[in-house]
Amino acid sequence: MPRAETAIPERIEREAAINRGEGLLENVTAIATPALLTCPDCGGTLSEVHDTRPLRFRCHTGHAFTARTLDRVQADAAEQALWAGMRALVEREILLRRAASVASATGDEAQSRAALAQADRVRAQVRVMEALVEEGRDPAGGIIAAH
Repeated sequence: MPRAETAIPERIEREAAINRGEGLLENVTAIATPALLTCPDCGGTLSEVHDTRPLRFRCHTGHAFTARTLDRVQADAAEQALWAGMRALVEREILLRRAASVASATGDEAQSRAALAQADRVRAQVRVMEALVEEGRDPAGGIIAAH
């Protein structure tokens, strides 16, 4: 006896169309609600897919994430941003200390003191950022989410 064909649920059809790159915006909006999050791959708007477990997100260009994957990618991006900020501050401190040295060598002690004071303030900012990075690290070396 032949088996009766079962209809493929609309949500699955739409997800398959998204994966093929067909009607991206139309299909995403049909199966998901916009979230206040951006896609880490393209910067587009993420939408929360309706009634899925685990919790999942799609962007309007087709990228897909589980909540767990999105959390990991966001944590990595946050760590990279902290390191970039810290590097910029360290380079600023180096520049300020060099400017102070040049000012002192040319007899401009007021400018030298001002640059050193600013360099000290920047060094304090670096220490705060270092503490943030260390506070967010788990024993395995990654960033952990604040709860």
